[in-house]
Amino acid sequence: MKRPMTPVEFDAAKRELERRCPFLSATSGRRHADRNLRVGGRRDSKHAMLPCMAQDYVADSQELMEEGAHVAVSLGMWTLIHDVGVGNHLHTQGLPTGPPSEQWLAEHGEENGKE
Repeated sequence: MKRPMTPVEFDAAKRELERRCPFLSATSGRRHADRNLRVGGRRDSKHAMLPCMAQDYVADSQELMEEGAHVAVSLGMWTLIHDVGVGNHLHTQGLPTGPPSEQWLAEHGEENGKE
């Protein structure tokens, strides 16, 4: 079973993913909460957290994004390949869906985990 990553662990996992999958191009990491909502992000998006716990990637084909997702999962990330109106992309995050636990926020996040 996967466990929530610390910000340091997520950063290391992103670097390793990018090393193993040079065909992935990072497109979106940290977003301010208002921008996140404008682009179709969820209110509890890991893109809007401080520290940011999500990174999006694109690749030249669905197969390459699926390969990247496989590697990301092997590194302990949560993944989703989807299109929110701007084209298919690979979403990765270091925490499960939903709000982070109070314990995680106390150890790693700002007061609410958001701006």
